[in-house]
Amino acid sequence: MGHTESGILSGKVASNQSLVERYTDAARRALNFARLEACHRGDRAITVADLLAGLGVDEGTRAERVGSLKANAAYLRWLSGLPALPAHIWWQDGEGGQPEFDLESKRALAFAVMEADRDREYWIDSDHLLRGLLRFPNKAHFAVLKTEINLKSARVASRRDREEFLPEETPNFKVVKYLLRKHLALWLPPLVSLACYLYILLQGFGLQLAPLTK
Repeated sequence: MGHTESGILSGKVASNQSLVERYTDAARRALNFARLEACHRGDRAITVADLLAGLGVDEGTRAERVGSLKANAAYLRWLSGLPALPAHIWWQDGEGGQPEFDLESKRALAFAVMEADRDREYWIDSDHLLRGLLRFPNKAHFAVLKTEINLKSARVASRRDREEFLPEETPNFKVVKYLLRKHLALWLPPLVSLACYLYILLQGFGLQLAPLTK
């Protein structure tokens, strides 16, 4: 992974190692291009519009095929509020820190994980990032809808794309580790709470029986 790619994945949302390992090269490149969009503007926030623009840079990715992003690149930039051409780069790495995802883009990345899980895919690919943008109202969502692509149609197109272009082989050991962490995080807190409740209940029940056993 290059310096700029490691920079974009250093934010709080993407820094979780289990998630970083799941991003495909296409998804990582899209995130890096989104970071560069923010740098071109001299902005310290990576927006959903930056994510959408980043997804449309490379040709032949799942997101590009699913959303026809390359053909509609200029239109999508205009609709999402980005300038037609990036301004000159005045902010270099190390000057003021790296740009970070804003709240909307963090939400889109979280939804992308959910979309990958919905597909029962270990890899978080570029089409999952696109579908993450379509999960809630935002500028990028609005722009894509204008090209007659919505979440439902994107999911159908993603499934068809995977049938034609097979995804990378899923690393079984990593999947087991991921599922174990996921379910522990999901079920451990309520199980601990239940155990504490039962302990307190039994303690109280024991105190009530104590006078009867004397």
